[in-house]
Amino acid sequence: MGTFANWAGACAPLAAALMLSLGQAQANEPASLAEGQKIGNLAILPAPDLQKIAFEDAKASGGPYRYGVQIVTGDMQLNSDAFGHWRVAADGYATWQAQIASPGARSLDFHFSALRLPPGAQLRIVGEGKGNQRLIDADQLSGSEFWSPYVAGEKATLELRVPSELRSKAALSIASVTHGYRGLFSSDEPAQKSGSCNIDTACSSGNGWHDQMSSVGQYTFSKSGSSYVCTGTLMANTGVTATPYFLTANHCMSTQTVASTIVVYWNYQSANCRPTSTSGTPLAKSIASHSQSGSTLRATHAASDFTLLQLSSNVPTGAAPYWSGWSRSTTAPTSARGIHHPAGHEKRFSVDNNALTVSGYGGASGSTHWRVGNWESGTTEGGSSGSGLWNQSGLLVGQLHGGSAACGNTLSDYYGRLSVSWTGGGTNATRLSNWLDPGSTGATTRSGYRLSGYFQNNSDYTINDNATVESPLTVSGRSGNAPTTLRVNVRLMHTYVGDLKVDLVAPNGSVFTLHNRTGGSADNLYQGYTVNASASVANGSWKLRVNDNANGDTGTIDTWSLQF
Repeated sequence: MGTFANWAGACAPLAAALMLSLGQAQANEPASLAEGQKIGNLAILPAPDLQKIAFEDAKASGGPYRYGVQIVTGDMQLNSDAFGHWRVAADGYATWQAQIASPGARSLDFHFSALRLPPGAQLRIVGEGKGNQRLIDADQLSGSEFWSPYVAGEKATLELRVPSELRSKAALSIASVTHGYRGLFSSDEPAQKSGSCNIDTACSSGNGWHDQMSSVGQYTFSKSGSSYVCTGTLMANTGVTATPYFLTANHCMSTQTVASTIVVYWNYQSANCRPTSTSGTPLAKSIASHSQSGSTLRATHAASDFTLLQLSSNVPTGAAPYWSGWSRSTTAPTSARGIHHPAGHEKRFSVDNNALTVSGYGGASGSTHWRVGNWESGTTEGGSSGSGLWNQSGLLVGQLHGGSAACGNTLSDYYGRLSVSWTGGGTNATRLSNWLDPGSTGATTRSGYRLSGYFQNNSDYTINDNATVESPLTVSGRSGNAPTTLRVNVRLMHTYVGDLKVDLVAPNGSVFTLHNRTGGSADNLYQGYTVNASASVANGSWKLRVNDNANGDTGTIDTWSLQF
């Protein structure tokens, strides 16, 4: 695809518009710019061959869902005369800045072949529009390479801020940029939205499955010059530790090279249960409030299509992580639930009310897979690959390999059986047992868990018209005051959220308003909030206070939680 040094050809007139929007266009500049040309502080990437890409996507069958292609950038690196510039501020920090555009891209993400941030340094990747940025510091780096989370839009600014005396310790080199050509992360691509029969996790079908939903993450990865999206699940182990084991599909990834490229996005889900007329329209990816990069391949095996990764860093506590329980029983579940990201869009929920059957993949002879005969509610799509299947007891029993299910049909899906993956190919690198049962306890099931600092009230409290109700939650075992970043997760089932005012009441009486009569006629409030509660002690009685301000619509406080 060329390098930064020798790009050639004419780019679309959009490049000129990019320059104007950055305030850098001069009267004597050309009306259009050459691909690869650097004007001021802006570099224009060469356009991918979208016609070829569309042809390849039309022929693709059974693989992971592709959303972007990588553009090789060559010598885009810190301290290069051809890329970016430094300035020194009065506060003792040096700032390096560069801008990159890939005309027509719906999102951009970056592969840094080298990224080193000394203490006190931070890299900001800023995309188009309010709140569209990613902040990266040394704590997020686990090696010399780094794969960044996306920013939406076709241009981005990279800004490195570092203490001046440590400037020589910083390193940054971009190997490639992913041009996201599919609208996974915005609602402006009507032809590329998930099917309308998909069910938001905020809908009533998800009642009682909140923990399992918290274990599911969407992730992107790159291989062979393209970037893809699949789904995975955070897995419990018999040692009850915070080790971030993440189960997905072998057909999504099966090598360490690919495992190193992943970026996991947590909490990418709708706050409301949307009607089918709008449920297929993807939400802005900015609602995915936490992400993390990189992983180590622990085990993989093609027969039951599983891959187990260990994420390179702990799951952010603000994501309210849940380590999903599992069962390796060979008894067929009497019903099942799937939780996944169809077409790379927000998290969805699928329901099979019938017993699973044992099958080979695609209905072939064999016993490596669970067969979902058909979904009574919801479906799966590309992007759902690797997502979990839970039995009637809420324990994970497999991960999605593939199938023919879609909106409008009653065809089957196939999930690799966890009971088969447990022993896999008979070695540490091809089975789950060594990782999910590190003490060799022989357990056949393991219930899910959250770690200390998480408190939840699952009792229902009725929200009546023109009335106030409080749901209490006792916190104990903490020391000192609450944190400045206390995470509050709320799930209210109510048919008109614009009626509601929702407050968190701390033990010292402090009141934090979380929701104040916004959202209009939307149904249900399923949302996470971060509050600075450091003025209150942590231990004691906390309350979620809900005030209904109108007639005609009632509901319940379904569940709410605090994550310290």
